[in-house]
Amino acid sequence: MMNKTKPDQPTDDPRIVRLLQGILALHEAEVDCETCTEQIDCLAELVAVGYEPSKLLPAVQAHLDCCSDCREEYEALVCILRAQQSGKC
Repeated sequence: MMNKTKPDQPTDDPRIVRLLQGILALHEAEVDCETCTEQIDCLAELVAVGYEPSKLLPAVQAHLDCCSDCREEYEALVCILRAQQSGKC
């Protein structure tokens, strides 16, 4: 028989704990378009040379995942920077 947890009892399942921590962290570090725009140049420069965006500025990356306008600007910047590095610009 399966062990059922009552709804009012905390769970020891690490997957649920990680999920809740991720949700709370996202809301604590939520970024709006203005804040994203302020940090997008720096992020694009670092990503263009090979850094992982979600490790650098996870809140900005989360915003880019949800906001097509900011993501479009970010992708254009990364494209320009990579073209400059390769000498195609």
